Formats: sequence, C-alpha cells, structure tokens
Amino acid sequence: MTIITFLIGLAGALLVAFGAWLVFPPAGYIVGGLLCLAWSFMSARAMAVRDFQASHRARGDS
Repeated sequence: MTIITFLIGLAGALLVAFGAWLVFPPAGYIVGGLLCLAWSFMSARAMAVRDFQASHRARGDS
C-alpha cells in the first residue's frame, strides 16, 4: 500500500507540472521545482520527528 501511495503521489506531481508546462512552459519547471522543495521539506520534517521520538523513547521519556 505504501508503494502504491507513493506512485500515485508521484504521478499526480508529474501531471500537475506537465499541465502547468502546457499552459506556459517555464511554469512547468517552476511548479516541478516547488513540488520538489515541498517534498524535501516534508521528508526532512518526517525524519526529524522520527528521530525526536526515537531519542525520547531511548531516554525513557513519555
């Protein structure tokens, strides 16, 4: 299920960027770049939360 969700999200991002490119070619690159930045931010945030929770579990904090 995780792989399917990832693939559907990737396809959606590609379609949004392609649709923007069809309207105005530089917009496709801008939208694609913004989607990459958003993905990077969300991934970094998820890893930070995971690391934070793991450090608190290791110390015995609730």
